[in-house]
Amino acid sequence: MQRRTFLKITLPVALTGRAVAEKSDQPVLSFGVIADPQYADVKPAGSRHYRESLGKLKAAVTELNKHDLKFVVTLGDVIDRKYTSFDDILPLYKPLKAPSKFVLGNHDFDMADADKGKVLGCLGMKRGYYSETVGDWQFIYLDGTDVSTYRYPKDSAATASAKELLGKMRQEKRKNAVSWNGALGGDQLQWFAAELDKVKSSNKRVIVFNHYPVFPLNDSHNLWNNREVVGLIAKHPNVVAYMNGHNHRGNYAVNKTCHYVNLKGMVETKDKSAFAVVRCYAGRIEVDGYETEPDRTCKF
Repeated sequence: MQRRTFLKITLPVALTGRAVAEKSDQPVLSFGVIADPQYADVKPAGSRHYRESLGKLKAAVTELNKHDLKFVVTLGDVIDRKYTSFDDILPLYKPLKAPSKFVLGNHDFDMADADKGKVLGCLGMKRGYYSETVGDWQFIYLDGTDVSTYRYPKDSAATASAKELLGKMRQEKRKNAVSWNGALGGDQLQWFAAELDKVKSSNKRVIVFNHYPVFPLNDSHNLWNNREVVGLIAKHPNVVAYMNGHNHRGNYAVNKTCHYVNLKGMVETKDKSAFAVVRCYAGRIEVDGYETEPDRTCKF
């Protein structure tokens, strides 16, 4: 773990009624975050060292097990290619003391068409998007591969529809109109809006997970319908963080009351890892980053 520099940001006060809890310096809950292990048994390509992700993940699990965590979420791209890559990396998650959660990334479907339908079951997922309540916090897991050119077989109607959408975006010269991004489908967008409305009335704080960034709006890695997602979040001041991977360089921005945290890719560099422990307090969130991942302290 390298020495880190803290970045402190103040959020507008969106929620009240927790004055007693805020006097405590103990986190309400903590969880682990990993982005883009992207394991494959292949030679390095540029700064990506695919094989080394096995050792990095094993070391990360050892460190994460030292903390009292509610869960550990991997923000997509567990593998880089071939369905059989899951056979090598998924067993490394088993020693985790906390439950393991996943969101789907584009490389998780970089395999033969015949194997794509097995991915969710392999990761222990019933569907690509879901939500869960932990105390006074709500965690929403989105599926940015829902509409994409790689999630489904090449000759499927879903792939043809995604290619048509991508073509229209390219005509509009959208910076994120690239084939390795994706979008939330209409049903998922409606579900997301309903979840946010439901949680808003219950006065819970919300953290959203996805593989793809959505803000800043001009990033080429962004979800295809990132504007719609950012617009929904902006209407719900209790959404305090949106965490994603995909852009291995990492990124950070704030829009209204939400912190947009793009974690760095574990696959990057030969001997340096990237992961984090996130501690949720009544009055702040602390991202305790390891190795190349920086720390952030977000107060509200």
